[in-house]
Amino acid sequence: MSSVTEEGLYQPYDQFILFGDSITEGSSSQELGFAFHAALQDAYRRRLDVINRGFSGYSTAHAIKVFPKFFPRPETATVRFMTIFFGANDACLQGNVQHVPLEDYKRNLRTIIEHPATKAQNPKIIMLTPPPVNEYQLKDFDASKEQPHPSRTASHTKEYADAARQLASELGIPTADIWTAFMTAAGWQQGQPLTGSTELPNNDKLASLLTDGLHFTPAGYQIVYDEVMKTIRAHWPEQTPESLPMIYPGWTEAPK
Repeated sequence: MSSVTEEGLYQPYDQFILFGDSITEGSSSQELGFAFHAALQDAYRRRLDVINRGFSGYSTAHAIKVFPKFFPRPETATVRFMTIFFGANDACLQGNVQHVPLEDYKRNLRTIIEHPATKAQNPKIIMLTPPPVNEYQLKDFDASKEQPHPSRTASHTKEYADAARQLASELGIPTADIWTAFMTAAGWQQGQPLTGSTELPNNDKLASLLTDGLHFTPAGYQIVYDEVMKTIRAHWPEQTPESLPMIYPGWTEAPK
């Protein structure tokens, strides 16, 4: 095949897949003012395709079933990065339909990471811990869902964040620790009672990061973006947006 013909072949961008629940799905919303997906897409423009594969309401039990249905084969596209951001729904208290037991949660995350489709691509994976919740705000959220009992608690959610962090460490996968980043922003320190619990006064800072005690405000998504970019810079500095060349040259260098 001639070089002229080869140059004319379609060459797709490598992909950066965001895999998660409603928090990921909602990260594309321009109504927020700051959207994590949009910000990441802007950072990697002309370098990577950032693709939102967030599924509202999904737990890891759903995720392991849908994953092989959308994750591309190597001959279709190259996945360079993937974030895995589940646990907010798994951490529902037992008796809630979305609840996934802690050991099953860890097993499901491992299934995604070690899935043959993942291994075939060997992407750079970033584990995002589920975020903390604010029980004060969740009262209204649960009421709107006609939930008679609390759906989530601060302490139970922490167990899932700890589990995600632990599993990532066991598998040698970098973690963007969203739980700790939110709690630190709220002024919490290790060993203190959990911010977000109704056993303490409502924390205005934590409340400012969450719209309903679970989902994120623009300030919350800004923290997610910062943590993901910090993780990339720490583990793959050659993959930061400023380090990657544009897929096609700028207009001054482009052939006419």
